[in-house]
Amino acid sequence: MSLASRFVATLVVSAVLPLLGYGWFSLRSMREQIDEQVVRVFLPQLAADHAQQIDALLQRTDQACAIVREIARRVLEQTPGSREFAEEVDAFGEQIELVPGLLDDFLDLLLLAAPAGDVVYWRDGQRLDPGTHARRAALIPANVADTEWFQRTQSERGALFLPWGRSGYLHRGQDHRSMDPASHHLGLALDVPRRDGPPGVLFALLRWTGVQRVLDEARDVLAARANLPSAAVCLVSRQGVVLAHTDRSWYGRALEPPGLVVELEHVMATGRGEFAAADGSRWRVGYSPCGTRGSRDFVVGVMVPEAELFAASDAFERVLLLAILVTLGVLVFWSLAASRTIVSPVRALVDATRRVARGDLSVSVPPRGGPELGELAGAFNQMANELALGRERLVALKRAEAWAEMARQVAHEVKNPLQPMRLAAQMLQRARADNDPRAEAVADRLARTVLEQTQALDRIAGDFRAFAGVAAAARSVVALDPWLAQLREQCVGLFAGRPVTISFIGAAPDARVAIDGNAMARVFVNLVQNAVEAAPAGVVVAIESTIAGDRAVVEVRDDGPGVPDAVRARLFEPYFTTKSSGTGLGLAICRRLVEAHGGSIRLVGSAAGRTVFAIELPTVRP
Repeated sequence: MSLASRFVATLVVSAVLPLLGYGWFSLRSMREQIDEQVVRVFLPQLAADHAQQIDALLQRTDQACAIVREIARRVLEQTPGSREFAEEVDAFGEQIELVPGLLDDFLDLLLLAAPAGDVVYWRDGQRLDPGTHARRAALIPANVADTEWFQRTQSERGALFLPWGRSGYLHRGQDHRSMDPASHHLGLALDVPRRDGPPGVLFALLRWTGVQRVLDEARDVLAARANLPSAAVCLVSRQGVVLAHTDRSWYGRALEPPGLVVELEHVMATGRGEFAAADGSRWRVGYSPCGTRGSRDFVVGVMVPEAELFAASDAFERVLLLAILVTLGVLVFWSLAASRTIVSPVRALVDATRRVARGDLSVSVPPRGGPELGELAGAFNQMANELALGRERLVALKRAEAWAEMARQVAHEVKNPLQPMRLAAQMLQRARADNDPRAEAVADRLARTVLEQTQALDRIAGDFRAFAGVAAAARSVVALDPWLAQLREQCVGLFAGRPVTISFIGAAPDARVAIDGNAMARVFVNLVQNAVEAAPAGVVVAIESTIAGDRAVVEVRDDGPGVPDAVRARLFEPYFTTKSSGTGLGLAICRRLVEAHGGSIRLVGSAAGRTVFAIELPTVRP
């Protein structure tokens, strides 16, 4: 290990590890305290408090219905259809209006049935939509003698509690699952005794929105005072059916996960439990029984996600982690500062070595850090000097080889045009010495030969001059597609009489490029000429432009024989050619010209009947 690493390891063991131990102990204590105060006390107590509120609400409703039951006795003592009966029914309707909150807060339906089952009076709750009163009236039967609740109440006497659900007296399709609390009720049936004969029955549907309001208030307490916005409160049956929930989408569904239903009986003694949701999150629950045995045997559950419950301890954990990281950073800084005076000579030598690796041989390391490091620095400086001298000799040798190769190529290329000129001159000398009458014709032939070969020499000189890097002419910004269309016309004229068909497809109407027109025209003419020379019997050349991001792409395709696989890798090398004549600089010059414009040229693919070159040029914003 380095000296700095040893310093860091020592300080971490002596300082950071104790801090970690203290933080872990404090975090564990905090979680236990939250678990003790919130999970074991607060949640069960909150569930119990609101269970008592629901119990009290149901009891007040039952008491109000008991009062109405006593009022209804006077109605059923009269003979149905008589004037006295009608008067008592009217009086009954007026009297129940005086019962505090009966049809305002407690009931959504009150129905009185005579001993024979005839409905003698019914009234819907004042909080229901008045516009749907007629629809509700059509759902009230004229006689309820064949209903189970009527028959049981007459035979058993007393109060009959009906299960939670949607009543057919208020809603069509009562089996339809609804998420509206106002669509659910608890039913209550009371017998109405008479002096003579069987009793009548008073039927009531308890307003369920009052129960939902109690649960919503419990959730508001958790969200506002306990800072638990994702908490949920529910009321479930012992069978695990959700009867009320702060999330309305749970209405009528089975409690999830299924294990919670089994857990209800086991956790009722302690009033708390926990479960994992479908998304993997952990929840804590406080339970409390609510209601009485039978159809009103409910359980109130208060559920809180652990992520919010332990948010304070999680925040402390993040602060602790930040403190550890800051402490570790300070320790690292201190160890590096303390060891810098020792390791700085070594670091200087390492940096100098990297500079040498990048090609900077002028670097020099000061001899410091003691005799050993001073001797190492001297040896390094000597090595750098020797490498610099060796590189200079190598560069000089490469330059001499390059000039020799250039001279050889120039000599070879110049020698070819000189040979026919020499032969023509010798023929002219011989004709004149022999007074040959064809001397004038030979002279004309010599003149033509000289002109043709001097043009070849001029082309050779131009190729070498372009490859050597002649300064580029001034560039101008042009619209790419119109320029390529004009270039296509120039190529058609240039290769007139040759078996070639040249087409242009412009798909970059908005592309503008900065180019030297003559230089770039030479690139495309060279590609077309190569295609023509590769297919003497005839060739079709297509030029197509496209846009790829901020670059314009021009493809030059031909249906010639293609480029052989053996020469593709060396296609753009200088002096490489597959022709019997030429300098081998054509494509090398093309690459230099394109790269001088900030672009690139490459062979995309080649096969018999399809060869594609792609030229990319940077576009210019208008």
